[in-house]
Amino acid sequence: MSRKPVIYSGFIILVFASLALVVPGRPFAQETMIKRAKIFEDTYQLITESDLNCSFYMHEEGKLLPDIRIIGAERMNEKSVFEDNDVIYVDKGAADGLEIGQLFLTVGLRAKVGKIGTVMERHGRARIVRLEDTMATAKVEKGCGTVRIGDFLLPFEEEAGEIGRDLGYGDMDPNASKKGKVVYIENDFHIAASGQWALIDMGRQQCVQIGDQLNVFFRARPDLPREAIASAIIIDVRGATSTIKILGARDTVNIGSEVQINVAR
Repeated sequence: MSRKPVIYSGFIILVFASLALVVPGRPFAQETMIKRAKIFEDTYQLITESDLNCSFYMHEEGKLLPDIRIIGAERMNEKSVFEDNDVIYVDKGAADGLEIGQLFLTVGLRAKVGKIGTVMERHGRARIVRLEDTMATAKVEKGCGTVRIGDFLLPFEEEAGEIGRDLGYGDMDPNASKKGKVVYIENDFHIAASGQWALIDMGRQQCVQIGDQLNVFFRARPDLPREAIASAIIIDVRGATSTIKILGARDTVNIGSEVQINVAR
């Protein structure tokens, strides 16, 4: 018996199977991969190393300042700002418990904000490389370009960033979650845009935490409805204040802008 009908039938089956893979609207391996890629792109590093080590926080009223300070530096007669690999001198030493290799975060006073406290700006890291009894030598690591004589040193604690998705912004029930306002913005124009930092008047006392996302609102007048203009994420939490980073915005964020926790997290 001839095998031609069998071969012809097999060929027809292969043709229909191939068509099934390329018919528009049908899911197949390539389309699935594209969908996965798009989902992956929605997720990114919301809180970065720069946010953790180069941003600012509120040193709230009544809290003691750090007790270790930069008192000098190599080439201090030539420049006032110190960067990676520059050598600095601090006012504590072996007698105060410092150790070779110990890593610190340098912070500097920036601005007084009413009765809330003083903004402290993170300037980078410094590692102890030489010790004397009452003084130590350190080298700047991963500086943010603004380490100065007079800065304070805090023991450095490694913190994890956060990978996630910007939840965006939109209409919210004003009574659905905790609310506050922007009390400080990092530049002299008192406005912020995507990627910039700001301080809000909500902290541990309001049970907010790092990674919480917020919506930012604007009101043209007190008697008019508010408009959602930006999304933000909390990157540092203190007692009554927090530092936020603006994730996305359609308009500038101002001091006094209303913020509200996005409960979709």
